[in-house]
Amino acid sequence: MHGYATETFTVEEQDILRRYFTNLDQPVFALVNLPEVVKGALFARYSRTHKSLRRLFLDEFVLDLDVTGDSTIDATVGLERADELYQKV
Repeated sequence: MHGYATETFTVEEQDILRRYFTNLDQPVFALVNLPEVVKGALFARYSRTHKSLRRLFLDEFVLDLDVTGDSTIDATVGLERADELYQKV
């Protein structure tokens, strides 16, 4: 029995998350391969939502990223969303 909530992700979501999160099924993880500005914006949004950090990343920062057949890391993912959030401040 876990003392924390677990989440289920589709295969496509898992493929994306593996590029930017050190694990997908544990309550403690690290963000990797993301610009600091994206990390900051992600946590700013996370403090104002009920969603998990991983779900928030998928729903609001990855958007329609096409990763079909592409296993490379896009270090610019989320930059547009981060910029939008910082413009509001």
